[in-house]
Amino acid sequence: MLIRKLFKAEMAHTTMGAYTKRCHHMHGHSYKFELFLRSDSPNAAHMVSDFKAVKDMGINDFFDSFDHAVTMWSKDPRASLIQQINPDRHILVPFNPTAEMLSKAFFTVAQAIFDSGPKLSGEIGVKVAQMIVHETDTGYAVYSEADRAADRFPEVRFSDWVISAGIKAEWKDKDWFGRVATALSGAKN
Repeated sequence: MLIRKLFKAEMAHTTMGAYTKRCHHMHGHSYKFELFLRSDSPNAAHMVSDFKAVKDMGINDFFDSFDHAVTMWSKDPRASLIQQINPDRHILVPFNPTAEMLSKAFFTVAQAIFDSGPKLSGEIGVKVAQMIVHETDTGYAVYSEADRAADRFPEVRFSDWVISAGIKAEWKDKDWFGRVATALSGAKN
């Protein structure tokens, strides 16, 4: 069985090396993040997972981190100015934050949240089936379990992410980040 949960964020980013010059500079999008979860075994309520439980186990805190934030590649020369650009809501990542890389990163982190977090609605064997990141209404990127075997895109190295204190202060589940960092430490992601 497959279920889908939609998250939204208004986010600014830069994409170094993009074909269009508009993307080189800081700009924003109205993102949609579609998380697809799969399980062959229902919980006691005959669900893959209760949609509220999906949010409460740290997934909502994770996706909400990107709302009204600036996301930037740590190699971007402007990254050193992030405290001045947006001191309260920024995320530095060790990859260019394209729709493709965000879909891979979100897939990886969401699976680690499910693997390491509490089973709030008695989830059994839930796996992330795919992650779709809509950068615009007409353009999106999809990362799925099938992509993992032949994936040659950069690693997401969650341990190298820098998330501002202002974002962390808003998390309801203060432990999800540490659980995910531990779950992904040493794993190729």
